[in-house]
Amino acid sequence: SSGTEYPRCRKHLPVQHPTMARFASLLLLCAPAAQAAVGDILLASFDGKANHSWKQMNDPVMGGKSTGSFAVEKQLGIFDGEVVDVPFLKAPGFIKTSVVDMSLFGRIFPDISACKSITLEVKSDTDYKGYRFSIGNAHAPGGKFFAYGYKSNFDAGKVGEWTSVTLPLSGFSDYWDDATGEAIKTCQENKIYCPDEKTLKDMRTMGFWAEGVAGKVHLEIKSVTATDCNAAMVV
Repeated sequence: SSGTEYPRCRKHLPVQHPTMARFASLLLLCAPAAQAAVGDILLASFDGKANHSWKQMNDPVMGGKSTGSFAVEKQLGIFDGEVVDVPFLKAPGFIKTSVVDMSLFGRIFPDISACKSITLEVKSDTDYKGYRFSIGNAHAPGGKFFAYGYKSNFDAGKVGEWTSVTLPLSGFSDYWDDATGEAIKTCQENKIYCPDEKTLKDMRTMGFWAEGVAGKVHLEIKSVTATDCNAAMVV
């Protein structure tokens, strides 16, 4: 009958001839759905599948007093420390850990230009509210002196529980305040601050930050994955 439905597609065309309507519905509505298949691209892990060299850096390089460390234990990255006020700023500083792989001519990370988001598998054992994640080394036109890379805030979820945190790439900006870590202008406000093609083709580095909020930090990291990727375009 004219009300017949097919898996993953529904008729929306006026029914003048049942057979023709069903055929047109399948062609127009089912085929695009098949083309929208998505895939994931593993960017970093600690189980041997996507290992990188990570280095810790804290705000004492800028006169701060925060402390932090990074270690790999039981196939997890452990980001640990405490963010305290930078004396001369009278505001919380930062701690961060970032990828420092060296490769002058070869790529360091896979191409994620066919993807729409990055998903972090993390667990925070403290109720810390200043977590941020960054990719690349881009510097915004007129950007702050120390502000390099595209950055996004993230919430690590319920304390003590593993969480998948999905960060849309449209939520990253390279125009952020190097004193607080907060975005000055977002990608939505001006596309010039969105992750550029060079970064998406090979971001070269990524980093986890605890910044702009005082408190104790203990973040366990299982993986970083590019998600919502168009499988047909993944290289």
